[in-house]
Amino acid sequence: MHRQLDRPLRRVAIVAAVGAATLLLTGCTTDENQATPDADHTAIPEVALSAPTRADAAEVPPIDVAGPRQTPLADTVSCDYDPNGHSARPVAKPPTQSVPATGSVDAQIELRGSQLDVILDRAKSPCAVNSFVSLANQGYFDSTVCHGITTRGIHTLQCGDPTGTGTGGPGYSFSAEFPTDQLNNNTLERSAPVSGTTIYPRGTIAMDNSGTGTNGSRFFIVYADSPLPPLYTVLGEVSDDSMHSVDLIADAGTNSAHSGAPRYTVQILSVRIER
Repeated sequence: MHRQLDRPLRRVAIVAAVGAATLLLTGCTTDENQATPDADHTAIPEVALSAPTRADAAEVPPIDVAGPRQTPLADTVSCDYDPNGHSARPVAKPPTQSVPATGSVDAQIELRGSQLDVILDRAKSPCAVNSFVSLANQGYFDSTVCHGITTRGIHTLQCGDPTGTGTGGPGYSFSAEFPTDQLNNNTLERSAPVSGTTIYPRGTIAMDNSGTGTNGSRFFIVYADSPLPPLYTVLGEVSDDSMHSVDLIADAGTNSAHSGAPRYTVQILSVRIER
């Protein structure tokens, strides 16, 4: 497995803002997306999401992120959570045995001034949901701020890091699940970059990462259909009614071009899991 498969979302969004990265902008035809990028963005080197120049790039067909797995998992699975740096807050690791892999879990992300109702999908990504539930129950997300938002090409609100930097985590990491585990193993084991994108639809909540096997606590909410490589583990979805609150945050934008901290502080007061 190689680290260049996955990319932090902010860097991915910067590439989406560069005119040469047409692969990410295929489904976006607004005048804003046609605009000439500024000098700060053109200085950023291309990453694997831009049109590949290597002949051995692994072509990945689109995956229906909103649909079910092709083959359901067993009723329970085992999960591996490997030590990875220092935890942004003291937490225990999640359970690793007999982790439920069917059904869903309801959660509420309480923001200052609004609430996001979330359905976590165990059938798609049981180990990611197991970790999220464990962290929420330990108060890991309480009184944290959403550290990033992307507004061009890729449309995401990024949260889940108590340090507020977009680099913090829970002191452990775990491997990608759906839709990444739907890819052919030969594709993932290549040393070439991945070519191709999948639409992550509006309302999707998924794990951010900084490389293969580096899922931790950071997550993002997609507020408009966004083309991404299928390398971001899907946690579930935010309810349609709750997305209005995310839209207000997105409409305010960011102070730093097309990606950066939200213009107004977005604070998570708590994350509650329904039992």
